[in-house]
Amino acid sequence: MDKDANRDPETEGEINRRREERAEIGKGYRAARRKLPDSPADDPWGYMELPTRNPADYEIPPLWEALADSASRVRWRTERNSLTGEPGADIFDPIAATIGETRLFPHYWDKGDNADLTRNLDGEEATRVYLYMDLSPLPEYRVADRIGMARVRDALDIENSVSQSTLNRMPGRMDKERRYYLASETETLVRQWQDTKYEDWVRNPTPDTIAPDGEGVPPVQTLVRELRSETFKYIRLKRDASTSVSKDAAMRVLVAAANGNAFVNDAAENLDLKPWYDGSEIPTGQTLIYHIRKSTREQITQMFMEANEPLFEIAADHDYFPDRAEVAIDITDWPYYGDPDSDEYVRGTKPGRNYARAWKYITLSLVGTDTPFILLVLPVRKRSEAPQYVRRLLRFANQYLDLHRVYLDAGTEFYNSDTISTVNEFGLELVMQGRKSGSDIKHFLNGMGWLDMESSYIPYGVGDLDEDNYHAVGVKSEKKSKLRKSKPEKPMDDYTYFYTNIDPSEVPPEELASDYRRRWGIETGFRVLKEEFLSKSASPDSVVRTFYFNFAAHLYNIWTVANIRRADELDVDLSEGKQFTAGRLMQAIEDDPYDLDIPTEPPETRQVFGELF
Repeated sequence: MDKDANRDPETEGEINRRREERAEIGKGYRAARRKLPDSPADDPWGYMELPTRNPADYEIPPLWEALADSASRVRWRTERNSLTGEPGADIFDPIAATIGETRLFPHYWDKGDNADLTRNLDGEEATRVYLYMDLSPLPEYRVADRIGMARVRDALDIENSVSQSTLNRMPGRMDKERRYYLASETETLVRQWQDTKYEDWVRNPTPDTIAPDGEGVPPVQTLVRELRSETFKYIRLKRDASTSVSKDAAMRVLVAAANGNAFVNDAAENLDLKPWYDGSEIPTGQTLIYHIRKSTREQITQMFMEANEPLFEIAADHDYFPDRAEVAIDITDWPYYGDPDSDEYVRGTKPGRNYARAWKYITLSLVGTDTPFILLVLPVRKRSEAPQYVRRLLRFANQYLDLHRVYLDAGTEFYNSDTISTVNEFGLELVMQGRKSGSDIKHFLNGMGWLDMESSYIPYGVGDLDEDNYHAVGVKSEKKSKLRKSKPEKPMDDYTYFYTNIDPSEVPPEELASDYRRRWGIETGFRVLKEEFLSKSASPDSVVRTFYFNFAAHLYNIWTVANIRRADELDVDLSEGKQFTAGRLMQAIEDDPYDLDIPTEPPETRQVFGELF
C-alpha cells in the first residue's frame, strides 16, 4: 500500500448525506412526473421543462462505489460459474479483477493523468497499478511479483509488468492532488468492506484514518505525517549510501527524547521497543550525534530555514500572516551546567538553580496571531553583536512579511543605541520594555509615582539617540499594585517602562502597553518549546545544541501549522483554542507505525550569515 499518502476517506455521515441528497433528487423528479397529465398534448410546456430521465440517474458515484459495484459483478459471476460448472469459478486475484472491471475513463481518469509515472505503462494502466498496489492485501515486496503474472495483468487490463523499485517510486511521482484523491477513495472502500464478505479481498484500513468519533476526519497523526514529509527532507544528517537506518527513524529519536524529557541515548533504546521496529531500524544516540556534528552552526541554521519554508507557505495559503505584521525579537536561555569554558557560545546569564551560564538563542517570532510562529533562530556568541543579529533577522522577516512593528525584550543586548538604531534603519515602529537605569528615567518614573499618575511620557534618547525621535513611556501596573502588600520601596516600582519611536500623542501609552502584551505570549511559547519539543542534553558542543534548539523550534512550527490546518478542516476559529496539544502531536509522531520514505537530502545552499558564526 501507499504508506505515505495523505488520505481523507468519506465518512459514514458524508456517505449518508450524499445518498439522501440523491434520493431527494429522484423523489422530486418522480413527484413532478406524476403531476403531468398522461398526454403531452395537454401540457406540452410541462413535458419540455422536465427532463426525460431522472437526474438522479446521472449522478456520478465516487470511485470507491464504482469499484464496489464491479466487485459485486465479479463475485456474482464467480458464484454463478461455480453453480453451473462454467470456467471462471475460481478468481485468482479478485481485487485485480475488480479494478480491471471498473471503467476509469472519463469520470475517474482522464488523458494525461499519471502518464509519466513509468515508461512501461500509459496513464490509465499506471492508475490501475496504483489502485492495485494500494488495495492489495499482499505484502509490498510481493505486489510487483504478482503483477508479473500474465493472468493478473489480464485481470487488471494492463499489458506490461513493473519492477518493485518502479512500483516504490510511482506514488512519489504522482501529482499530489491526484494521489490524495485516489488514496482517499481506496481508503473509503477498505473501510466500507470491513466485516463484509469482501473484507479478505483488500488490506486493512490505515489506523490513523479511523477516528474515535467515527467521523474519519484525518487526526493529528495524518496531518503531522504529511508535514514531516514536506519538511524533514531539508534536515541534513550527511549520511553516506551505506546507512541502513531511515532519516525518519533518526529524526524520531529526537522527537522521543523531547517527548519523554530524556537524553537521545535513552530515547533510542525506548523507541526500539516499539512493536513495529525489528531491533535494527533505530540509530543509537551516539550515531545520531555523530551525524549532527558533521554540519556547522551556519549550515544547521540554513537547513532549518529551508525546512520551515513549506510551513510558511501553508500558513500563507490559510491567510495566517496579517497585512501589517508584528514581530518580536527575544533572547532565550538554555541553562548549561558543565564547564563554563567548554565553548565560546556558553555565556553568563541570570543565576538560576545550580547554574549561572547558558546557551543563548536570539529568535524572531510572529506575534498578534492566534498562535505564535517562530520564523528564525540564531545562536548568540557575543552580546555586543546584537545589532548584527537584529539586522539579519529583520532582513529575513522582510522576505515573508509586510513588517509594521517590532517588539524587543528588556535585555541589555537590546536596550542600547546601536540595536535601536538598527530597527530604525528598516523604518519600523519599535516598542520595547526599557531598563530602569539612568537618573533621568528614575526621576521620570518616581515622579509619576509621587503624583499617582496612570501614565505619562517624555522625549528621551538612549545613549546618543536623538530624543526628538524617541519617547520614554511610563504606565502604572495594576497587577504589581494589587500584589504588593505594602508600599513600594521606590515609587517607580509600580510602573512599567516602555521605550518607543512611536509618538505617544498619536498612540496612547495604555494602548502601547496593551500591544506589548502580545510579546508576552512568546514567553509562554518558549516555555512550551522547552518543555514539549526540546530534547534533554548535556553536550558541551554548540553545534549539537544549535541543532537541538532549531529542531525544537521547527517542531513548534509544525504544531502551529497542524492546528491551522485542523481548524480549517473543522471550520472553527483557531482563536477559540488549539485542536490538539503539543504533547498529543509529539506522541502521534513517536507512535506512528509508518516509517516515512524521506527523499535524498538536497545539496547544501550557499552561506549567507558571514561573520555571525
